[in-house]
Amino acid sequence: MQVARKSAYGRRNVTLPQTQTIILAPGAGPVFWILDLPGRAKATGEQTGSLFSLVEVHCPAGYATPLHIHYLEDEAVYVLAGHLTFSLGGRHVAAAVGSYVHQPRGIAHGFRVNGEVPARILCLTVPAGADHGRHASAAQASLLWPAALELETLADLAARFSIDVLGPLPAAPAE
Repeated sequence: MQVARKSAYGRRNVTLPQTQTIILAPGAGPVFWILDLPGRAKATGEQTGSLFSLVEVHCPAGYATPLHIHYLEDEAVYVLAGHLTFSLGGRHVAAAVGSYVHQPRGIAHGFRVNGEVPARILCLTVPAGADHGRHASAAQASLLWPAALELETLADLAARFSIDVLGPLPAAPAE
């Protein structure tokens, strides 16, 4: 639903998407798939008028996303727990708890969870869109996680959302 509002300066009408207030308890929210991991949606595109989606994702120790490119949305990650290394357009960047990483559309990116400790991240997608059609029941998520999808299957699914899966995440250079 769209709501028409007059701008503060009275020059023109601005149409804004109608959003809703969202309040969730810890562990609440529908289950979504982020690549091959289940996550809990904190805000969906449907709730935000397609402005953004926000998903909390638990990543097992040693997990790595494939190297991939989003063409329709920017992605931002805030690290809540664990240590990760991000690959961003050929650069490798370490991210500890409290780190924020912006991954613009059109840039090849991915991350790896370092060490023996799982990671937990908040993943913000702007605008929303790739969150549509990725619902799963909690039972499905608990049965499948942390089993990884085959890279080819993942690439086929991602293509539906204008995401190219380029292959395995390259290893970070030894320090």
